[in-house]
Amino acid sequence: MIISSCTSGYGYKYISTSHTNLCLSEEKKECIKAIDERCKSDYIIDSIQKYEYYIDSDKIIIKFNCRNRNG
Repeated sequence: MIISSCTSGYGYKYISTSHTNLCLSEEKKECIKAIDERCKSDYIIDSIQKYEYYIDSDKIIIKFNCRNRNG
């Protein structure tokens, strides 16, 4: 007998470079919540893009910048 479990995977992931901060998630609200916590509610959202996949779950990518220097 084989038992398998299907989950949605992770809630969100950050991708940060010296010029850009991105949040990747299946749910927009997960990224917004994570960005809100990371930037202590002081941030600017530059763009929100949805990528649709046929094989994998759809993804939301949010480009953001914290206004304070702590994020």
